[in-house]
Amino acid sequence: GKEEGQRTMTDRERQYISTIAQLGSITSAAKELYIAQPSLTQALRRIEGKCGVSLFQRGKKGLQLTEAGKNYLTTTEKIEKLYRQMEEEIRSAESYNDSLKLGITSFQGSLLLPEVLYAFSKKYPSVDVHLVETSSSQLELMAYKGRLDLILIHRPFREYDLNYISMGTEPFLLAVAPDNRDYLEISARGEKVPLATADILNRQHFIRLTGNQRIRQIGDNICVMAGVLPKEVFSTASPLTAAGMVAQGLGVSFLPAGIAAFCSKQYKLEFFQLPEEWNGRWELVAAYDKHTPPSETCWEMIRIFQEHIVESEMFE
Repeated sequence: GKEEGQRTMTDRERQYISTIAQLGSITSAAKELYIAQPSLTQALRRIEGKCGVSLFQRGKKGLQLTEAGKNYLTTTEKIEKLYRQMEEEIRSAESYNDSLKLGITSFQGSLLLPEVLYAFSKKYPSVDVHLVETSSSQLELMAYKGRLDLILIHRPFREYDLNYISMGTEPFLLAVAPDNRDYLEISARGEKVPLATADILNRQHFIRLTGNQRIRQIGDNICVMAGVLPKEVFSTASPLTAAGMVAQGLGVSFLPAGIAAFCSKQYKLEFFQLPEEWNGRWELVAAYDKHTPPSETCWEMIRIFQEHIVESEMFE
């Protein structure tokens, strides 16, 4: 309804102001938020118009919050917490014990959910599991707002007022076509899974995931740690599409080990390991709202996920 729309707008407006304050620049904030700079500038003017004051002033380190800006963020955070407390009281009164709202990224869901949900439904056949599959950043925000009971996401992430439980870390690999020259040269020496070097990366053309995905962010960080500026030939939103392109010899791509194993069932791929100092890994975490103690069914879902992850041997 109208009130929900107003609240969503307030949430978004607060995120705009908070991001500009963190980065000290509308240009940088627009990139972080994946919106056009003119749109963010217009939104800032609209918010300041409603408040009747300037929220930012230009300082030595770029845009900095005025006292009014600091008050704006403090007050809107208090309002958000009151909304979440009210929603939780309503949910508690209506009793949601026979349902579980679970959030996970689409591709991670395809790797973990079939066996996990089978095991869970055998123990709790009367519990309705409502799935939400979207990006990690959206899932985290939804859990923070109390709209999801449990989420599975990867670091790095924006830490909201949630409890995070580590489920394990997973290494990244460099996927290449079987006829990749560097791979053939090194594997001819008898190395089963050869180790990538900065020189090898410099000779490749990369198929990268789109910018708002954790895989892309970690892949970019790997290149920074290796001191390499990747030459991009294609960008895609799907790891499976990236793997298919790699198999066709169109380029190489960074993939986490679990997704790499999944894609290897569909395509002929080979892999390079990455040096430890490149930090090529991500951590899977389960998260839930600090203000809402997990139900028995929620804890059981976490336990089954942990058990499946250990058995899968994808994580360290």
